[in-house]
Amino acid sequence: MKRPFIIDCDTGTDDTIAILAALGCEEMEIVGITSVNGNVAEKHTSQNNLDLMEYLGRDIPVAHGAWLPLSGSRDSNTDPKIHGKTGLGNTELPHAVKLQFDPRIAATFIYEEAKKRKGEMELLVTGPMTNIAIALAEHDDLKQYIKHIYFMGGSTVGGNVNSTAEFNIWADPEALHAELMSGIPTTMVGLNVSNRAVMTDIQEQRIRSYGSREGILAADLLLYMIARTKFGDYAARMHDPLALAAAIYPECMEYESYYGDAECTGTYTRGHTAIDIFRKSQNDPNVTVATEINVPLFSEWLCERIRIAGEKGEELRK
Repeated sequence: MKRPFIIDCDTGTDDTIAILAALGCEEMEIVGITSVNGNVAEKHTSQNNLDLMEYLGRDIPVAHGAWLPLSGSRDSNTDPKIHGKTGLGNTELPHAVKLQFDPRIAATFIYEEAKKRKGEMELLVTGPMTNIAIALAEHDDLKQYIKHIYFMGGSTVGGNVNSTAEFNIWADPEALHAELMSGIPTTMVGLNVSNRAVMTDIQEQRIRSYGSREGILAADLLLYMIARTKFGDYAARMHDPLALAAAIYPECMEYESYYGDAECTGTYTRGHTAIDIFRKSQNDPNVTVATEINVPLFSEWLCERIRIAGEKGEELRK
């Protein structure tokens, strides 16, 4: 049986590549895609998801999510130079005309679909944890219906918004705190490994050669990510696809179990993911943390998932 997943994302460039790769993961049943404010505003992340599903000919439910982090701050989107004004770099997908948004908001969608699957639902979270925190607050019994959460965010050391905070956690640290305290089994893929998951023009050309909509779109996004290095940014680092790999191809990484929390109040450290790598806390471990990555294994796996997604997509669109 396929494993049911909801993908909760702030759909920017590498989120989109993660979705494309997920479509090539035959182990997964993608139950739905929910959007959140993050890389760009939620009005863009949700529209990106809907447009993407229609463009690829996939009938996967898409639901709106949180417009703001739990704190209510509006100043939480990335620099437009990183993901482009609407999240897809310089790519413009045709506007969806056939598909409509699911009428449920993300927190309700997650709860209802997880309850249907009686504890087998897994979540892939590639943006801030806002939707999950809201769902937990609204539904006390949600945690018994979620089998595992895999998320991209945080780091065991350092950050990318400032010296201590990674963007997804900085954007809504209260949400990660709520999730980590919930008791749901959780795997974290942070900057300590994702910064090494680099794709180059070699992979871009390979993926483009597949010739499918999925392959060409992924290659265009990679090309944009590689080109933006002139802004001093991150090149084509596959932060979000690596979280997918943790769920589906965990053997490309090594892991340790730690106690972790999010810093929500520090003047200089708000958004810091406090992972107790020295094991000083008396609290039991509550998160499995990726610590090492085999880049060639991951890169090969990712390229192959996009190839398979393209082959499946071409069949569906005939």
